[in-house]
Amino acid sequence: MSLLFKVVFLGFFIGLMSSCGTIQKVAIGASSDLLYEASPSLETEDDWETFKNGIPGNLKLIEVLYSVKPNDEKLLVNLTKGYAGYAFGINETLYLDDVYPEKKDFSLHKERAVINYSKALKYGLEFLKLNGVTHKDLTSNMRKNKGISTLLDNNLKNVDHHRTGVLFTAQALAGLININGKDKMALAGQLPIAKGLFDWVCEKDPKISFGACDIFYATYEVSRPFGNRQKAAAAFEKFFKANPHNWLARMVYTQFFIMESGEEEDWDKQKAFMDKASRLHQNKVKWMPNYKGHKAFSNPNLGFFQAMALKRYEILKKIVEKNKDDIF
Repeated sequence: MSLLFKVVFLGFFIGLMSSCGTIQKVAIGASSDLLYEASPSLETEDDWETFKNGIPGNLKLIEVLYSVKPNDEKLLVNLTKGYAGYAFGINETLYLDDVYPEKKDFSLHKERAVINYSKALKYGLEFLKLNGVTHKDLTSNMRKNKGISTLLDNNLKNVDHHRTGVLFTAQALAGLININGKDKMALAGQLPIAKGLFDWVCEKDPKISFGACDIFYATYEVSRPFGNRQKAAAAFEKFFKANPHNWLARMVYTQFFIMESGEEEDWDKQKAFMDKASRLHQNKVKWMPNYKGHKAFSNPNLGFFQAMALKRYEILKKIVEKNKDDIF
């Protein structure tokens, strides 16, 4: 994955450096289309460590292209998605070890998540601004009934890269709010904007990003003041049944329910599922003759979601084993 993208980028980069400005921008426009079309292939990466080590260099290369053509929508969408995905998939995953059983006063992983979510949000807001929507517009419409949805309908198109740009702008803002918690109350006041952005994209494409909408709404319900935990738990259970191979939702559920005053029986249930998932994944990634595959891996684009879930499970399992009496 990483090598492929570097070859593509460097090929364009070398050519661009020897070209005039107009040709540079034309070439970057062509490359941004290619990169956007290729970006879903990153989701097929089923090794968490490979993703962790390979993505930062790719993002810096996209930023080089963006510096030459700062009005390219698809470069902005790729940067928004890339930094938001890295913050959630890598930084927040490692941050789990600094939260349980007692949150540490300082966490480098939290700091990196905040920085990467902030980068994603910066690029996402720039993408929206290119389409006539400013942060001030979002703020002035966030308390109105369907205010943000109407605003986006009037300025954006119902096309893939617009939906993706909105989704990951929303994820970046929601992630930034969630990871800061009560430490930054000014950020918490931005939550209606995040929800409004999710509302727009999830109405257009409820199945986008393998259940991101369902996971957000269930987490939103359990996280907000006076939220309905039973309603959120039921939403997660429904999602598990409808999407048995998206293991990430189980780890989000574990974080927000089991690790926060959860039941040991519920942990044992998730543990049994994830232990089996881990064995299936090991059989997949470690070559053996006559391996015939498994239905859990029928959609290759779930690869990184599954790898992320397994990494989170690995961390949470160690935490539970060491602090079982404190957690339950």
